[in-house]
Amino acid sequence: MVLIKKILIVLLVIPSIGLIAQDSTQSSKNLFRNTLASKYNPGFSSQHFLNYELLSNQNEIRTTASKPVFINSERPLNDGTIWRENSDIDYLRLSSMLGAIAITNTVAYMYQRNVWYTQETTVFHSLDFVDDWNKYQQLDKFGHFTDAFFTSDLSSKVYRWSGLSGESSVWYGALTGWLWMLEIEISDAFMAEWGFSWGDMAANTAGSAFFVLQQFNYEALGGIQPKFSWHKSQAWKDMRYHKDPGALIEDYEGMTFWLTVNPYHYFPESWKKSYSEWLAPLGIAFGVSAKDVGWFPWGGYKEYSIGLDIDLRKLPVWGDSNFMKFLISEVNFLRLPLPTIRFTPQGTWVGFYF
Repeated sequence: MVLIKKILIVLLVIPSIGLIAQDSTQSSKNLFRNTLASKYNPGFSSQHFLNYELLSNQNEIRTTASKPVFINSERPLNDGTIWRENSDIDYLRLSSMLGAIAITNTVAYMYQRNVWYTQETTVFHSLDFVDDWNKYQQLDKFGHFTDAFFTSDLSSKVYRWSGLSGESSVWYGALTGWLWMLEIEISDAFMAEWGFSWGDMAANTAGSAFFVLQQFNYEALGGIQPKFSWHKSQAWKDMRYHKDPGALIEDYEGMTFWLTVNPYHYFPESWKKSYSEWLAPLGIAFGVSAKDVGWFPWGGYKEYSIGLDIDLRKLPVWGDSNFMKFLISEVNFLRLPLPTIRFTPQGTWVGFYF
């Protein structure tokens, strides 16, 4: 479900995010200061203001020369956004993005009602934790973890693009992702066939928490990326589900959830200097999937995979376009069809897998 939301919000964000590449030549803060100077001191010309700014900047540089600061307290990220030390909010951008999120949420919720919420409703109730945890070989829990991570990440980018500081964007992004997933659980709680799942909530919380930990411990966790892949399962094609899935979000046997590791991220700086930039994107993907859970959700078995991965963000072909960096950072959540070894109870399978 959140995969659908993610795709929808990316499509809505794309027309606006292209403005990232347009840099403002004068901040609102400087405009405010310049306006006040002209109003209250008619003799304070633009040249005086410039000289004042130069002297102020020189004094500031002398007092902060020993501090590790970014230029203009800003650092460009590989997703096309800027990590700011302090917020400089563009309220037009922020309101437009919040509006896009609201529209996306409404469209996705209506789609969700047509796919899931067509059965009998009842009062708010929760599921038995153990019984719920053992369904689908925990694959839905992997899904909730991954969805919460993706939604927190995308929300954080939107907040940074709107001018929030890097730290604020992480916390607000994680909260947005977590609340988005909570909405699904509350909806489930009124369905007779389902119910509020504490296991899902634990997975949601873990996904948003991992996002926060990664952002504030990037050297240790920045080389790890959750990813997702899906193909229409043979069980769905053969109608071996106890109920027709109706959409990919219920085709558990066609899903694979991955954790990918990029070794280049952890190389010492001395190694990176002599390492080809074309090899830097290569990584290793570890995946989990399930089979025979369609006809009996509490049965079946897990399959484990290991294969190659490509971190699209590290490919040296995107240039300086912030729009392209943002777009590629979103596409990067998909694990591409690449050589894979899959381990099953029936034996080992080798080939290209998505």
